[in-house]
Amino acid sequence: MAISPAACYGTNMNQPQLDPRRPAGQVTMRVTGLHCTNCALSLEKHLTRVGAEQPCVDYTSGRTSFKVVDREQLSEIVQSLSRLGYTVSDLAAPLPASRHLILHIKTIIAALLTIPVMIAMFIPSSVLHDPILQLILTTPVFLIGIHHFGLSGIRSLRSGTASMDVLIAIGILAAYSSSLISLILGLSHDTIFFEAVCSIVTFVMVGHLLEERAVKKTTSAIESLSTLQPQQVTRIVRQADGVEAFEKVALGEVQVGDLLQVNSGDRVPTDGTITQGGGSFDESMLSGESLPVDRAQGERVIGGSILSSGSIVITATAVGDDTVLSSIVQLVRDAQHRRPSIQRIGDAVSAVFVPTVLCAAVLILILGVLVFGLTFPQALVRALAVIVVACPCAMGLATPTAIMVALGRAATSGILVRGGDTLERLAQVRHVSFDKTGTLTQGALNLSTLTTYNGYSQAEAQGLLIALQRSSSHPIAQAIVKAYQGNGLHVPHLTVVETKGVGVEGRAEDGTLYACGGVRTAKQNAVETGEDLILLKNGALIASLSIKDAARKEAASVISKLKAMGLSVSIISGDVREKCEKIAAELGIQRVEAEKLPQEKLLTLRTLQADSRNRVAYVGDGINDAPTLAEASVGISLSSASDVAMHSAQVLLTGATLANLPAAIKLARITVSTIKQNLFWAFFYNVLAIPLAALGYLTPLQGALLMTLSDVVIVGNSLRIKARSLR
Repeated sequence: MAISPAACYGTNMNQPQLDPRRPAGQVTMRVTGLHCTNCALSLEKHLTRVGAEQPCVDYTSGRTSFKVVDREQLSEIVQSLSRLGYTVSDLAAPLPASRHLILHIKTIIAALLTIPVMIAMFIPSSVLHDPILQLILTTPVFLIGIHHFGLSGIRSLRSGTASMDVLIAIGILAAYSSSLISLILGLSHDTIFFEAVCSIVTFVMVGHLLEERAVKKTTSAIESLSTLQPQQVTRIVRQADGVEAFEKVALGEVQVGDLLQVNSGDRVPTDGTITQGGGSFDESMLSGESLPVDRAQGERVIGGSILSSGSIVITATAVGDDTVLSSIVQLVRDAQHRRPSIQRIGDAVSAVFVPTVLCAAVLILILGVLVFGLTFPQALVRALAVIVVACPCAMGLATPTAIMVALGRAATSGILVRGGDTLERLAQVRHVSFDKTGTLTQGALNLSTLTTYNGYSQAEAQGLLIALQRSSSHPIAQAIVKAYQGNGLHVPHLTVVETKGVGVEGRAEDGTLYACGGVRTAKQNAVETGEDLILLKNGALIASLSIKDAARKEAASVISKLKAMGLSVSIISGDVREKCEKIAAELGIQRVEAEKLPQEKLLTLRTLQADSRNRVAYVGDGINDAPTLAEASVGISLSSASDVAMHSAQVLLTGATLANLPAAIKLARITVSTIKQNLFWAFFYNVLAIPLAALGYLTPLQGALLMTLSDVVIVGNSLRIKARSLR
């Protein structure tokens, strides 16, 4: 589906023009034709060169975002992408399903044809050494490689850069063409190196495939957030005779001022104010707090929250992009665009390495003939040898092989990592911030301390609490009944009335009035205890109850290990300060940022990253953590977290435990160290082999053998990650 420039403006794909209030318009589109990070990197450089600001390209999905000043500039950018051979489409257009399948098929075909050619290098078989057979086996691999890398290389050159794909394409072209010429002219077998063509193509394509499988995302956080709002809502309309009628309408039809019916267990469809009724709401998607919140008539409710108990009618006060949930969606989008750029060591070096090698090969050819008295074929063989031995197969393997082993080790250790770039950033983390509820704590309601007054015993208070709460569906009431029932308590008979958003009252047969509630009940009766719940008899305090969200049993050990690794830690939470500081003191955390909404969490994280001048990892589990998880250098979540949190994070700890967090960071450090060792060997190989090839001491075949040895060294070094201790 072709795209018009206007369709890309803004974060809303239906927005037809730039927002005049913004200095630059945000553009999001899908670009197809990308097959590796080299393509994405070249495209980002091209977009920068043609005037786009802050380009961000995800090659797995083709999602491309940047900022432009006006419509004319966007039109020119779209046309330039078309000239490079890319297809530009609306983001809503489906991603071609065949793209990943084609890459898999090409890699499998190349690998199957490469195996017998490579075996011939080690087994003296006249059949496998037959140059005609090698030509037949190599030609399909060559065609796959020249299409796969050549197209990317041409695009990178046209965009003003020279990626490693350029050198790979030239290397396999030189190796194949010279081998073919030698075969036709009947030259020495030493000038035939089809195995170099096969090994280069296959190894690097396997690297691309591993990289794609590692970084491919399954479900976006935006898609998960959108499911929090019901698509069908119940709207109340007043007919001409004054009778109220109920009708089912699509969420998109709701307008500000509409009356909406919400029943127990339903999600609130949009932001609004309660006009009738009251109830308890699960607002953990916003605050991260596990305790339900009581709302009464006249109070505000948030779209996407769950009405745990009760039945209400709300008046819609915000719809569409103006709701709190939509603002969280926008925060996630903005945070994703602000992710730190991936540091690609090989690509950075290739900007100098590729042109240098090509110039050296041409210079060797010219000087060999004009200065050193070589024949043209001799000089050509040396030039081709330089290109073959310099072909960065080892550099192409250095990162993906280490990442492949590390990701496998991580998976078996209960750690799921989204891509090698995440491991790189995780290794650089120097500070870890935690959400509190559900992350450092268990996220479940636990009755902590029951204090009695005025001569009442614990058993009497517990019996009264059961009598008041057993008919309520409130989560706190259910937790009380579950904790105290079955203890042989005397449970008096009370006539109970529950007031949603306030508490419960029960009258005994003798007229005594008992009441149990939270903050509102305490204020109404002028009681100050600092506890979560109070129990009253005729307005006098007889018991108070605190509800505790206990720390995870592994949390203290995890914090201690992180500190031992040289990391500082902090809490950034939406919960009340008193509870956050209590958990912090228990776990040995000094820095606490409490009572933060999603926007404030995001600002706090940005300040922390600016202050520390280091990468910061954020560990969270709730929907309210999604923007912060996406903004952090590395977002880390638990398998028990919300879908949005898991999809916003780059690291997922399985088993619903924090225990593997220190191991994840250590594994990342080991992986980055291994990648650096691999790159050093790859560069050392080239630094050593290129001069020898230029002086005629290495034939292309010998260079290919050395290149294979280099590959073996790098793979072997990468496999060491499996045996390294993560304790």
